[in-house]
Amino acid sequence: MASAKSGISKVTTGTSVRNRRENFYQTEVTTLADGSVKRETFRTDKNGNNSVKISEVTADKDGNITNDTTLSTASKEERRALQNPNSQLRNSIRQQTKDAGDKAQANSIDPGGALEKAGGGSGNTATDQETGDSQATTTPAPSGTRDFGDMQYPETIAEGQDTITFTALTYSVKTLQGFTFGGRERVGPGGGGGRSKGTVTLPIQSGIKDQNAAGWGEDSMTAGDIAKAGVALKTIMEGGGGFSDSIGTLANQAVGSSEDLATAVGTKFAENAAGVKGLLARTQGKVMNPNLELLFQKPSLRPFSFQFKLSARNKEEAQDIVRIIRFFKQNMAPQKGGGSGGTSANLFLKAPNTFQIHYMHEGSKEHPYIGRAKECAMTSFEVDYTPDGNYSTLRDGFMTSYTISMSFKELEPVFYEDYDEFPDTEIGF
Repeated sequence: MASAKSGISKVTTGTSVRNRRENFYQTEVTTLADGSVKRETFRTDKNGNNSVKISEVTADKDGNITNDTTLSTASKEERRALQNPNSQLRNSIRQQTKDAGDKAQANSIDPGGALEKAGGGSGNTATDQETGDSQATTTPAPSGTRDFGDMQYPETIAEGQDTITFTALTYSVKTLQGFTFGGRERVGPGGGGGRSKGTVTLPIQSGIKDQNAAGWGEDSMTAGDIAKAGVALKTIMEGGGGFSDSIGTLANQAVGSSEDLATAVGTKFAENAAGVKGLLARTQGKVMNPNLELLFQKPSLRPFSFQFKLSARNKEEAQDIVRIIRFFKQNMAPQKGGGSGGTSANLFLKAPNTFQIHYMHEGSKEHPYIGRAKECAMTSFEVDYTPDGNYSTLRDGFMTSYTISMSFKELEPVFYEDYDEFPDTEIGF
């Protein structure tokens, strides 16, 4: 195992005069004993002091990315630059990775191209100055592995503004545990670990609501049904003695209401013989007590719906909107390759990615006064390319406005005990 740091590079991030920043960056490369490579990128001052790690990537010995994390310490401009393979920051990181890697590899090996992959590309240098960090990614990724990074609209969200964040997650299966299934932990803001495929942050708009429901239904049991059920239950729970006791109880009750019982039995036989119904009601003005009751049947899964109108103020923001639409469309789609390979590679389809929704208060914490959501599946996604009623584009072809409508449904019901993790001053779910 060996480790080395690159030199320090000054890099410009941001897409406009308002958010353009100049910072210094340094990359540390560590080659591990198993042939894998870890690359860590730090924001520093011009002397390499006061380092703050903003990104970490690990590639195994065969060159496969096993971890690609942009830390919460990265600014919005840095996140945008890190997810754009053609940005000045990414080009600088590639060059720094090569420089540090040459030092680190003096005492290690890199048989599978792990160093190149950890650097984020082919090792191209950053000799060409980039004018912006919002160019769209065009390099195709293997199925199910693409990381969309962190996106937002509008380009500049006011600091402290309340927002809604959608995090795409690889679908998590459940494991059998005796008579039930293992739980699925709710992903917190900025979480998801290796499951996260990127996030989209939008301003909270009107129409935010939730609807809790439970499945209740009517059910009835006649006197005959009750008698049969009682005998069966006693027999199953207590054996022969229970059967005798239940029959004895029924006999005693029959003796005490022999006249009513005789009328009911006689009328029933008459109905069967004549092929009619309602004879007791017509002749006696009575019906058998149905013992009607509203009974709990099952929990319900909550639906959520959202609609956002996205209008670009410049080319960079228009590109962001297109990437956001692509983010939702691609992550809600099922994936091919559910088989084990060979002729069965497309025998199955894998579940689409799921979503975790967070309402953020003042931009930094979950909103305590809006109900939270569990992990959701996106059930529909609609794009209106002419929301203003006429076809209108910008000079380069982007629509002047897009309206997106989304429907989600939670993967699991909300239970009474789920509220226990929240103080009484918060709504919870």
